[in-house]
Amino acid sequence: MALTLYYNPASFFSQRARLAVEEKDVAYRSHIISHPSGEAIEPWYMRMQPNGTVPALKHGEIIKTDSKDIILYLDEITPDAPKFYPDSSIHGSDRVAYLTDLMQTISVEQITFGSLCYRQYTQDCKLPNRFDVKYAKQSFDAMGDEMRKLAEKHPDLRESYMAKIKVHEGRDLTNKENFLVALKECDSIMGEIEEELAQKWNGKFDNFTDSDPWLCCNHFTVADIYLATLLHRFVLAGQVKRMWGDGKRPYLAAYYARVQQRKSFQRACGSANNLYLSVLLPKLKHQIRKAFPRLVGFSLFAASLGLAVGLYMQYKGYPSWWPNNLKPKF
Repeated sequence: MALTLYYNPASFFSQRARLAVEEKDVAYRSHIISHPSGEAIEPWYMRMQPNGTVPALKHGEIIKTDSKDIILYLDEITPDAPKFYPDSSIHGSDRVAYLTDLMQTISVEQITFGSLCYRQYTQDCKLPNRFDVKYAKQSFDAMGDEMRKLAEKHPDLRESYMAKIKVHEGRDLTNKENFLVALKECDSIMGEIEEELAQKWNGKFDNFTDSDPWLCCNHFTVADIYLATLLHRFVLAGQVKRMWGDGKRPYLAAYYARVQQRKSFQRACGSANNLYLSVLLPKLKHQIRKAFPRLVGFSLFAASLGLAVGLYMQYKGYPSWWPNNLKPKF
């Protein structure tokens, strides 16, 4: 029975799960969830994933709703493949556990939203310029209001919606002080990982072969999944210079260059930092499917392309000659 992975390409935790699935090379179906369209809080999804988050993995009647649980489950159903969580007989297994737990403490969402709101602490940030603290707070408030409406409309899901609202409103992802603390703590952790790689690679920065070790072991482990997706997120958030750029941490730079050549990483994360492909395209496809549920094939493609042009222009700005009455509202 095939797996179905529910994810959003731009979601950091989705990237972890998708990279794990690709590493195991198991057959799976993709179901992209559009965050900007609120698909993750739609009733059909909340009934399957009460947290209203991505990723989620469905395998028959089994549903896993956390990236860590998904990775553990993939180990369970692929007993003959190298383990993401190797047992004590594998050299380096103790480091896998330690470094994975260490990276788990990094507040990725705080760093992402902080980089959105405080551009002076970023360099070459690939996140959209239109976001600021005011915009982010308005978006958060709008999401909370929508969940309250859905809780009233769907009494069977009220408990799940109210729990999600409590989590949603309990976070302060636009707080500048929290952002700077998160950056400092992450910088320290990256320093520790640089030392780990220096011991493993001992002066080697390129021309890696399959026999060369990864972060902890000779094979790709959960620690590598965490590190690869973290480094990729730092590229998106404009934190490369702070974390490893300009020769600050040459082993981390070499690691990121190496992991980008890995086929599983290319399939799982290759387009994740292209927000037109990972955010806007899923959004427009979801909007079209909701408006025209019977639209399929070429018609869906044509409609998506037309809406993509409109979203792109709204996102980047319309040319001066574009007529006001032809500017669509989204």
